[in-house]
Amino acid sequence: MRRFGSLFDDVVSAANLWQGWREFRRGKRNRPSVRAFEPRADRHVQRLHRELASGIYRPGEYRLRAILEPKRRLVAAAPVPDRVVHHAIHRVLAPRLDRRLIDTTFACREGFGTHRAILAFVDALHRHRFVLLLDVRHYFLSIDRALLLGVMASRLKDTPLLDLLRTVAESGAGLYRRRGVPDLLSLEPSFPPDGCGLPIGNLTSQWWGNHYLDGFDHFVKRQLKVPHYQRYMDDLALFADSAPSLEKARDAAREWLWKERHLNLKNPAARPRSTQRIFTYLGYRVSRAGAWPTLAIFRRMQRRLTGVMLRGKTQTLERSIASYRGILEFGSGCQGR
Repeated sequence: MRRFGSLFDDVVSAANLWQGWREFRRGKRNRPSVRAFEPRADRHVQRLHRELASGIYRPGEYRLRAILEPKRRLVAAAPVPDRVVHHAIHRVLAPRLDRRLIDTTFACREGFGTHRAILAFVDALHRHRFVLLLDVRHYFLSIDRALLLGVMASRLKDTPLLDLLRTVAESGAGLYRRRGVPDLLSLEPSFPPDGCGLPIGNLTSQWWGNHYLDGFDHFVKRQLKVPHYQRYMDDLALFADSAPSLEKARDAAREWLWKERHLNLKNPAARPRSTQRIFTYLGYRVSRAGAWPTLAIFRRMQRRLTGVMLRGKTQTLERSIASYRGILEFGSGCQGR
């Protein structure tokens, strides 16, 4: 496997940080934190460049926000300078490291995404008799940061860059132990274990979450030889024409995930199901006939649009309508495939 080196200077260059800022601010220019940063953005970026280049950069405090639907989550918003750094890292590393990812992992990749994952899922329903759906229990909370950095070190040989990645990864240490968080997320007192957990909300966290299971993808494809396999972050779908073969693959997957990544399946005894059924997948109801949004999505649309109209936020309303129109049009176009 090729290891990339001498990328630190590219990541922390003022030009790359400036492009990271431009990417981050897209669609966010009305947010108070972005408005405060923008008038002196050039000075902020130059300061970031000096701090990163000299090794004195330290991330700031996260602002936490609870999301209750579709499931309870804790979103951690980093300060604007840190999010600029996250984009700068992603800009340089993703084009190089994403080449290793298999063609059927769809999350956090340009040109992929939810819709392509659903289309691949519908196509596989037509081609195979059985599907096994698996997902990881408390995925982002369970990611072992030392193992994650080991994955990055297997692909990068740039010590200053690895040190920066460690600084960013460790910035989320202790987030899930803050007062009130375990109760909000219904966590056990000893969970997550020390050294585990990435903040949900960082671009780097999403990107790392994709790469943390890249080794598992290759294990399923090369060693288990499942006829069709696809992944969207920690949502795993395995297709075959034999239910016993999928049960065997499930047991091997459970063992690999624990041994290699310290992860547990949410339902370790999940059973294969006939592909003639209707499935809930990535927010859609999916079958051989196509895909359509779930009732939960329609309810969230109604609540969000009503709330935005009551607050009189015209631009937010326009963006929300455009987003939901895309969801509905995709579902409509997918049916009958």
